[in-house]
Amino acid sequence: MPFAIRKRAKSLPSPLGLTVVEMMILLAALALIILISVPGSSLLFGKYNLRSATNELFTGLDLARTEAQLRSATVVMCPSSNGHTCRKDGDWTLGWLVFSDGNGNGRVEDIEFIRSFDAPPTGIQIMAHGAVQAKAAFTVTGLVPDNEAKTGLFKICLDDPEKLPKLVKIDEDGWLQRIPTRNETCENS
Repeated sequence: MPFAIRKRAKSLPSPLGLTVVEMMILLAALALIILISVPGSSLLFGKYNLRSATNELFTGLDLARTEAQLRSATVVMCPSSNGHTCRKDGDWTLGWLVFSDGNGNGRVEDIEFIRSFDAPPTGIQIMAHGAVQAKAAFTVTGLVPDNEAKTGLFKICLDDPEKLPKLVKIDEDGWLQRIPTRNETCENS
């Protein structure tokens, strides 16, 4: 028997359906196409970005206030575009950072650095008024007065001046609160 007859293995039929992973990719792509093509989707993205920026700002302020109490030292949140140094122009739209100013020199030393926050999404403006215009400094007793003001207010806006801004207020005791927007607009900054 020089030639052996080999039986061919029966191949399994290929499945006709989609796997779960393929289905998830397909649904994600479809959802993205729908969001881009629906006229009101940019409004949804804008509202999400506004809420997200407000939450990040609030998180930074709360971190600074809490760290000041834990460390029994001055903790500063300042505008920053690079996450390492404070900006002098008060432009919060480019990001911010939190640091403990234990030596009181107002500069971020490596050992004092706590956390940096990236710039909010494009189309978001952050305006600061009162004691937080250039920086928000906290001690155990609360917000450090600055610019002859004892309280501070952040106004977070979309580029569209017709949309209502989000407001974060800091009182002299350091309490943070999101206050409802009534007659505020982004035009009257």
